[in-house]
Amino acid sequence: MDDKAALFNEFRAYWKLSEDLIAEASKEDLAEVARILALQAAHYARKHGELPIPDLTHLLTQTNAKDLGLLRDGTEALVGVLAMVTGAGGVDINAELQ
Repeated sequence: MDDKAALFNEFRAYWKLSEDLIAEASKEDLAEVARILALQAAHYARKHGELPIPDLTHLLTQTNAKDLGLLRDGTEALVGVLAMVTGAGGVDINAELQ
């Protein structure tokens, strides 16, 4: 399997996990996830300087490895915070890749 296909499979697995976790999360959990991710973005901005929020909607149709890596990393972060906030321990990406 080439790198692009592997990245896409990882992205799809994280996306599915995020969908499952979001479906089970309460409104309060989702608000907490948004707050944590906003704090993470603010921390990054303080440490490295303000970055404009780019229009990333094009990423949903891009297929190059760099963009797939960003999509994968973003969904991985989302799954991690969702799992932490909701207490969904044992989230296993490897099970989704099977």
